[in-house]
Amino acid sequence: MSFPTLAEHVVEVLAQLVARTIAGPRQRAADTLYDAVMGRLRRTGTAGTFDLFAADPAAPARRRPLVDVLNRQFKDDPAFRDLIAGMVRATDITTPADEEPVQPPRFPARRIAVIAVGTLVAVGVAVGARAVYLNLTDKPLPDGTTSCRTFFAMPTVDQRSLIDRVYRARNEPQNEQDPYVVAKVLYGCGQNPERTVNDVLSS
Repeated sequence: MSFPTLAEHVVEVLAQLVARTIAGPRQRAADTLYDAVMGRLRRTGTAGTFDLFAADPAAPARRRPLVDVLNRQFKDDPAFRDLIAGMVRATDITTPADEEPVQPPRFPARRIAVIAVGTLVAVGVAVGARAVYLNLTDKPLPDGTTSCRTFFAMPTVDQRSLIDRVYRARNEPQNEQDPYVVAKVLYGCGQNPERTVNDVLSS
């Protein structure tokens, strides 16, 4: 991915985040991308370009300064560029929120009523059974064997907590201080969603 293309892609994802048109796992991945970009902008004293952009993210004149700043950062720091490229790929793991939903098939009204009643009964049974199960067992916390697909769907705070637990179990507390550790795992997972968190942290 060339520098301008990557920078413009990053700005487009951030525009969707500002406009609140991203949801689910894409939003969590976009939040991680935002944290990484803002961290770099603040350290380089260029955070004002984001403030200008956020005031009207659809305006080309407000996007261009942010794109230019990111282009320079990517050119000067290939490692940062590769990290951001992985985060951008992570925002594309699900269908965009604004895609038109598939229309459901039409059913006769009576059949719909029967299905609705059956569904409510099934849900009631399932909820009751789950409540009994949770009263009898303790749900284990996610650990390093958690798959990348599951990791993507977790809230950012839970992703960070999981990684901290893995590092404590490995007796590697120094790695817990890395502010980009969640982003790095998302990047590693984006390369191969079939891996586990342990696989990514060990690579």
